[in-house]
Amino acid sequence: MVEALYRALEADPDHVPDQLPRRLAELDPTDREAAISRLLPDRVARRWLRRALLPYLPAAAAAALAERLLAFPDDYSAMHRDRTTAAVVARLSRSVLLDAAPFLAGSNAAAALWEHLASRGPAPVVAAATRVFAAGDALARETTLYLLLVDRFPPAALPAAERRELIALGAADPDDETRGIAADLAAEEAPDLLLDSLARWVRDPAERARTAAWDAAFTDDAVTATSDATALAHDESAPLPARESAVLALGEQLAMEQVERLLAELVLDPSEAVATAAAALLWSRHRSPLVALAAARSPHAPVRAIAERLLHPTLGSPAAGGFRPGAADQGFDLYDQFRREMRVTDPDDRRQDP
Repeated sequence: MVEALYRALEADPDHVPDQLPRRLAELDPTDREAAISRLLPDRVARRWLRRALLPYLPAAAAAALAERLLAFPDDYSAMHRDRTTAAVVARLSRSVLLDAAPFLAGSNAAAALWEHLASRGPAPVVAAATRVFAAGDALARETTLYLLLVDRFPPAALPAAERRELIALGAADPDDETRGIAADLAAEEAPDLLLDSLARWVRDPAERARTAAWDAAFTDDAVTATSDATALAHDESAPLPARESAVLALGEQLAMEQVERLLAELVLDPSEAVATAAAALLWSRHRSPLVALAAARSPHAPVRAIAERLLHPTLGSPAAGGFRPGAADQGFDLYDQFRREMRVTDPDDRRQDP
């Protein structure tokens, strides 16, 4: 019989005669075990076992075979879709399923794992997720947050308390991407998780986490957040990514009249990263002559290049003071002023004034 099954699998693994899995399931347990043991080393045969044989086996035998099928991790790679792995999840005993959760949560059976557990209520979901965050790899932890908390159609609709518990687990994760996802969720659903240690979060290595922390801070108290972000932006002893995020937060949260003087200072900052972040806001969000002229005096070439583009007499931005109809008739041209200042700040510029 095994030989007949092998021939059928080699001919067309998706169209094996229906009687073969039934006949195999009805064999004496010893003979059935011998047949399955011969099939397990073959990848195509394992897929057939998952798809065709598991539904015919008694519950205990199906659970035992499902556990054996977990021993082939390549079959569960998240890089390869395979609907048959869900059949393994559905037949594992609860204790084995919880033990295997850190592995399955990062596999192509992840959605099936959470759907199966969610059918038993939120408690098994949280228990399994806790195991994933304790023992799963970065992919498993990140995928768990996405599937349970971010996905538009999550496999488990968790109550608020359980969602908060999982957000807190993600917020303590060592992986930047996972922690950033959790911080995003916390800013919306549990901002106290960020606000209680805001000084740490706005210096987090993950840019997404820093952005979420500033969002929560400005939503909670815009005045205090403005003061904190301004202080951090000027703090030359702080990590550069944290200073950049503070600059961007100020630019995103405040109106131009509230932030233009600060940006005019920061485009002159000794740190190119900070000055460039301020110039990026000048370009994308806060076009101001005050900031543009300050950027023209920046010690950093990328910042000066932005100023030159914005202050160009024909190609520049009127909002930044570049070209304004009637300005020439008034005897006032910001671009000429910009060019004069460039000759002062750039010793390599040998052009002569006309």
